[in-house]
Amino acid sequence: MPSPELWRRRREFITVLWGSRRKKGTSMSRRTVIAIIFVAASTWMFDLVARAQDLPSGVKAITPNQLKFSESPRAPGVLTAPLFGVPSKAEYYVFRAKYPPNTVNGPHHHPGDEELTVISGTLYIGHGTSMDRDKAVAYPPGSYIKEPAGAVHYLFTKNEIVEVEIRGIGPRENIYLK
Repeated sequence: MPSPELWRRRREFITVLWGSRRKKGTSMSRRTVIAIIFVAASTWMFDLVARAQDLPSGVKAITPNQLKFSESPRAPGVLTAPLFGVPSKAEYYVFRAKYPPNTVNGPHHHPGDEELTVISGTLYIGHGTSMDRDKAVAYPPGSYIKEPAGAVHYLFTKNEIVEVEIRGIGPRENIYLK
């Protein structure tokens, strides 16, 4: 709860903005004042939601500005941000991956099922033991893809960053064809 002093300062600020203590010709329009108050209140409310500590047990909530991306140790240039679990362990995991423009991930498969949701950009995925860009399917934002365990596939991006959410049960690994 804000202190009485903070409330007093807020009242003074609003009074000054509203124009009752201003010199003639220097007051802001009411529409501008309302817009300023709305933006300030919205920012404050979003910050409160992001910082909420009283979530029920087991609930985990992450806002986009809380994602912590770091370079993938297995794929130079690809950034990943963990959301839930640890992909290298035998547990449910969720993470985000940002593939830079012109990324190529050759034919490979995974030991477990994997689900992908394209968040932004267009991801191209093809199936088979050899990479054929002409047979790949373009998946725009909002697309969902489920790759069953052992399904050989490849993926690539074109001239944009592509963000994907990846889910599965670990341990996760990319098994590349020789």
